[in-house]
Amino acid sequence: MDYAIELGQEVLAYTEHETVANAIKIQEAYEKRKKDNPNFKVLLGNEIYLCRDGLNKDNYIPEEDKYFHYILLACDLEGHKQIREISTRAWMRSYMQRGMRRVPTYYQDLIDIIYHNQGHVIGSCACLGGQCQQFLVKYMHTGEEQYKKHAIKWLKSMKKLFGNGYFYLEMQPSNNLEQIFVNKQFLELSSLLDIPYIITCDAHYKNKEEKYIHEAYLKSQNGEREVGEFYDTTYLMATEEIESYFDYFTKEQLQIAYKNILKIKEMCQDYDLKKPLKIPQLPWKETYITDKQLENINIELKKDNEQEILNIYDDKILENTIKLERVSNLKQFGIKYNKKMKVFG
Repeated sequence: MDYAIELGQEVLAYTEHETVANAIKIQEAYEKRKKDNPNFKVLLGNEIYLCRDGLNKDNYIPEEDKYFHYILLACDLEGHKQIREISTRAWMRSYMQRGMRRVPTYYQDLIDIIYHNQGHVIGSCACLGGQCQQFLVKYMHTGEEQYKKHAIKWLKSMKKLFGNGYFYLEMQPSNNLEQIFVNKQFLELSSLLDIPYIITCDAHYKNKEEKYIHEAYLKSQNGEREVGEFYDTTYLMATEEIESYFDYFTKEQLQIAYKNILKIKEMCQDYDLKKPLKIPQLPWKETYITDKQLENINIELKKDNEQEILNIYDDKILENTIKLERVSNLKQFGIKYNKKMKVFG
């Protein structure tokens, strides 16, 4: 976050690989920096693995099924709730395969949760690991028009699913020939389909000096992971460095990408995921010795053995002293969290 600010970037989106577990920590870090950097904004989202409906460990087809990357960004509190619900569904059906935990999101999940309540989540097609990009890569290598037609059909369905202005084509800086081809195709398809495009860094590590640390980390994990060239340029960059990878774009075309990023920044609100403490309210119970109880004890003192009753009285006083200490502690807890004493029961 500090490095993005240092580079002069105005917006940073956190989209970890199928997890939203760090959202609170990210917001807390953002809150500390927002006052001194009012023009800087942090967005929360998730990078999901989008798969065919019904995919599971038992019906997985190695030559056909892929776990395609896809980006979701929350525009507001409702949007983050939608993203959490999608993530929960994916984790509930997750399974181990080839040494990796697979967490598939189905297209039907997006339809159920986003399509029927649009305007709260922005979608983008992510990196070369995305479904559309893979269609275009096949088109690049084979020249078969059917793959480009598949890409166009897929993009139209995404635009409809998220709503006009809430789905973006995602270009990325790279010397990889496949990525360059996809970037050029997206420029053409943006005009053809009226879908805006953006340029992102897909940052997996801080800067180019940390590339080998990231690669060593990936190699240390079990399972099949891309390394090397796939992540060559997936780090935070200043604008000048980003543009050095897009010498085939005009300044005007680059400016359109930047304006669309700033549009997303404005579309996404600041919101707070933290909620006030909720304590179940129980019927009030007396937690101290009452005047009536003291009166009854005094009566008993006159009737029975004085020493025996005194022992009982002392025990009762001790018991209620402990209760009073507990009440005092709860009172302080209630003041801290703005709760009335009676909710503690």
